[in-house]
Amino acid sequence: MKNMKIQLAVILALACFSGAAHARKGDLLHEDVFVAKGQTSGGVYTDKSITVEGLMTGDAVSIGGASVTVKGEVKGDLVSMGGAVDVSGVVKGDVVSMGGPVAVSGRVAGDISNIGGKVELSGSGQVDGDISALGGTVIKSEKAIHKGETHNFNVRALRSALPRVLRAIRYAEGSDGHGPEPGLLGGLIGGLIGAGLVVLFSMLATGIILLLLAPVFFPKNVETAAAAIAGDIWRMAGVGALMLIGFIPGLLLMIVSVLGIPLAPFALMLYAAAAVLGLSAFSVVLQHRFFEGIQKAGPVGLVGKVAAGYAIMTGLLFFGKLLPLIGGILFLIGFILMAFGAMIGLGAVWMTRMGSRPHTPPLPPQPVQPTVSDPA
Repeated sequence: MKNMKIQLAVILALACFSGAAHARKGDLLHEDVFVAKGQTSGGVYTDKSITVEGLMTGDAVSIGGASVTVKGEVKGDLVSMGGAVDVSGVVKGDVVSMGGPVAVSGRVAGDISNIGGKVELSGSGQVDGDISALGGTVIKSEKAIHKGETHNFNVRALRSALPRVLRAIRYAEGSDGHGPEPGLLGGLIGGLIGAGLVVLFSMLATGIILLLLAPVFFPKNVETAAAAIAGDIWRMAGVGALMLIGFIPGLLLMIVSVLGIPLAPFALMLYAAAAVLGLSAFSVVLQHRFFEGIQKAGPVGLVGKVAAGYAIMTGLLFFGKLLPLIGGILFLIGFILMAFGAMIGLGAVWMTRMGSRPHTPPLPPQPVQPTVSDPA
């Protein structure tokens, strides 16, 4: 329950939901906020920087990418969208940041949630709650005190939290009480898109490393397999289906055979290499069809083409898990593309002998022309 609360707080912050709550109480400020030492201020919602040397009794929310510095005390939460956060004083609530680093040399009584940036506890900094990071690192000095846990977020929790954020749009009234402010709604949508992109890139980083090995070290082989897929896709699909069907029986035959046992690990490695090479080739064809369909210029280099094709499939899988209503359809499309692409890629790798020789589609049979006898 506590983890869910932290993750929901991050999504709400990324979507500027904290700003939506304050939009009812006052206008969004378009100026830097400075609370001098000895002064007291209420909560602040701005798209500029915030510096607190005195006391802030409410929340400190900055959505403009500017820095937030706390040398005094903030009794509420601290939320930053894209800016650096420096806490050398005290924050009694939670600290939520997206896209910027969080440095704590003072004390945070709540949790720290960060997406896309690092969290650093320097000196005798202290965090009483949990530190949650996605796409960033957590650095702690020897004298720093952390009483909670350090963990990451997961897509399933984001999916369960997202519908609550979307429902909040209806109730996020502007200062005039007649509906959401245009800037607030834009910030909400931008926050959701930003969160999705950060998580998407973190997912891509794990799988794309293997996938990019093929175009980096064997570019000609990838191009040859991609040409075979583009020229004879259904034949590649049929051959790939036969390879998938025969893989397990063939592996079992090798295991039960005395001569085949030493060869089984090499067969697995060869099959895995063929799958990576084939999926890389399919990614090239997929991104070409995609950019051709939207009539836009795609990547020029082979590595960029593979990355773009893989991003299309992974993006459908991720947003299918995240979005309500249409998410199931998007996930199904992404899963079909991934499975179908792996099967077609295996067929292309087999027909081109791991991309070492081009595949020439068979010519259609030519109709036989009847012979006409010469009357003479």
